[in-house]
Amino acid sequence: MKNPLGSETRFLAVALVIGFAIAFVLSMWEPSVNDIASSISIEEVKTMWVPWHPPAKAMVKPWETFVAPRIIFRVRNRGKKTLRYVAFNAVFLRKRTEMKLGTAYILTLRDGLNPGKVSEPITMTSDGGYAGTSLKALRENPFWEPVICRLYVVKGEKIKLIGTFDVENTIEVPDQDN
Repeated sequence: MKNPLGSETRFLAVALVIGFAIAFVLSMWEPSVNDIASSISIEEVKTMWVPWHPPAKAMVKPWETFVAPRIIFRVRNRGKKTLRYVAFNAVFLRKRTEMKLGTAYILTLRDGLNPGKVSEPITMTSDGGYAGTSLKALRENPFWEPVICRLYVVKGEKIKLIGTFDVENTIEVPDQDN
């Protein structure tokens, strides 16, 4: 008697089951967000404001200048395994009210960071900021509200706070934007 499913259908079903089994086994060795957070340290943190391009051109009038908070840091791998594809989320908040000013997200360490090694600088610039008539006017604004950056490590849908940093109230014009 001939099999009603056919050999191609059986092959596809077996391949699907094997694929799910391999994905499950590999996920057991993948580090959790807590494992990643505990195996890294954030070093050489520098914060500032930089002239930037707002995500929506309508936010800034043609005669205005837009500045956004930026954080630059390095990651040290204190763990025993090479870190690859680590995602960071930076949330920039007004310090007094903790209202969100903007965010930045980056997937980094694509080439891997071996144990004991320190990464190249990682730059994250907020998608929100302040607009003014000029850099000078922004620097001299008496109502400038201090901002903090909460830095998180992200793994899938899990997120872990790894540090909170004050954003320096200085506007720097970098050589080039990253």
